[in-house]
Amino acid sequence: MRRIIMKLCGVCIITNNVSRLADFYKEVFCVEPEGDSVHTGFNDKQLAIWNPGNVDISNVKNMSLMYYVQDAQYEYERLNQIKNIADITKPEKQPWGVIAFTFKDPDGNEVSIIELPRNNQGD
Repeated sequence: MRRIIMKLCGVCIITNNVSRLADFYKEVFCVEPEGDSVHTGFNDKQLAIWNPGNVDISNVKNMSLMYYVQDAQYEYERLNQIKNIADITKPEKQPWGVIAFTFKDPDGNEVSIIELPRNNQGD
């Protein structure tokens, strides 16, 4: 059997309000989005935001966006200043060695910010 190798190329958040989420993630990433009010993206962050116009947006969230950072405490302090950020937790060292915290975007999607141990920094 042939071995299939797949790599995640990005995440697309389905929303009824592309502009609101684009403005929010613009503050989170400190990067301008590319696109319009129907589809926009942050290409270097592998994140797209899309309003297909025909999808019933559920309140049930079954995923978390996860991003590596160099300094979780610094990012916590910076992100805690964003007005639409919700349910932000304090950075904590996890049993598997990372320092992590989470928050929710205006649509209720969970975002995890992760600092790897110094000997294992992510790409």
